[in-house]
Amino acid sequence: MKDKEVATKAGITKRAIDTYVGARACMPSADVAVRLAKVLGVSVEWLVTGEKETFSDTDLQKLIENFSHLPPRDKKILLKLSETLKDEEQN
Repeated sequence: MKDKEVATKAGITKRAIDTYVGARACMPSADVAVRLAKVLGVSVEWLVTGEKETFSDTDLQKLIENFSHLPPRDKKILLKLSETLKDEEQN
């Protein structure tokens, strides 16, 4: 995506984008950072630090464990919900 397209989708100016990524490298406000992260499909943490959001193995194990104890109907609902959330993040 070009800077102008990112700016338009995030509701900011191209000049603002230039100040965030240019030599001056100013930090965006929290609300702008959230919008930019959403447009770019990244976490705010990655946007600010360049490091991906951490999700521990323990969290993942807990999620799998909880999921495995659900009835089939609830599993289908959660799978559909996760697909919908992923699609929304990508758009």
